Amino acid sequence: MRRVIAAAVAALGACVIATVPACAEAPAGLVDGTNDIAAAVGSGVRGGVIVGFSATGPDVPAASAAVIAACKRGGAVQCTSDEVTNDRLCIVNVSASDTGVVAGGAGRTVDEARQEAFNRAAANDTPLAADSPTLAWSCP
Repeated sequence: MRRVIAAAVAALGACVIATVPACAEAPAGLVDGTNDIAAAVGSGVRGGVIVGFSATGPDVPAASAAVIAACKRGGAVQCTSDEVTNDRLCIVNVSASDTGVVAGGAGRTVDEARQEAFNRAAANDTPLAADSPTLAWSCP
């Protein structure tokens, strides 16, 4: 029982530490602090189906490279990094399987990030259907 309580306390402590925002003094594209990371969501095609992946890294370029690597390790082709952030935001990618369009978005919640993906797709004249699935998401 003591081990279970210790594990719960450790997990709670990690969650609290992970919610501390990044310092503004960090250089652009670099996360300041060991508990802050950049996150990316990406997509690829596996067996004719668009699939999603997520990954993290110490900075934006590393997170982007990591999600592409995860996609390739997952057996997909045409791998892309669709959304990446180190701003402690939720990120998602949403696909339209009939057109092959994938759009990324960011927001305070998964729902806000999803809405931004829809807005971006519409702004690019590649609108998504209301039932377009979320492929992958990541939240701090």
